[in-house]
Amino acid sequence: MKVFIISIIFIKHLFGQDSLFWFNMNSVLDPPPDMPKVMDGIFESSQLKVLDSLKYIRKLSNKGFRLQIFETVTKNVADTNRTNFQNMLQDTVYMVFEAPLYKLHFGNYLTKKDAKNHKDKLNALGFKNIWIVRSQLDEN
Repeated sequence: MKVFIISIIFIKHLFGQDSLFWFNMNSVLDPPPDMPKVMDGIFESSQLKVLDSLKYIRKLSNKGFRLQIFETVTKNVADTNRTNFQNMLQDTVYMVFEAPLYKLHFGNYLTKKDAKNHKDKLNALGFKNIWIVRSQLDEN
């Protein structure tokens, strides 16, 4: 008897389910809603020129190497040493802050080999504790 009742409930549930298997989507006649087009006008000619100019700037930026000649945690010490190194080396010395250190970098080298050659020359002149670092180079 229990099997009979369970089978009737199962059959009733199977054929009485609320599904749309009989519904034909092609019979829907409502047009799609007319919604505002949010994306229109985003990439007009002026914006495309800006994007192109950003690509151009990115191509011009050189990645290369510099020599790190000094580091300290005090800005005043870094400023003083920067001036001293600029006078000794007769070239620009760059100050880079990477918390908590102020680092002094020197030179613009496209290859690591060029940086190594100049590092060896500075070591021969008495500069110690110099190492090669990757850097964004100046445009020439």
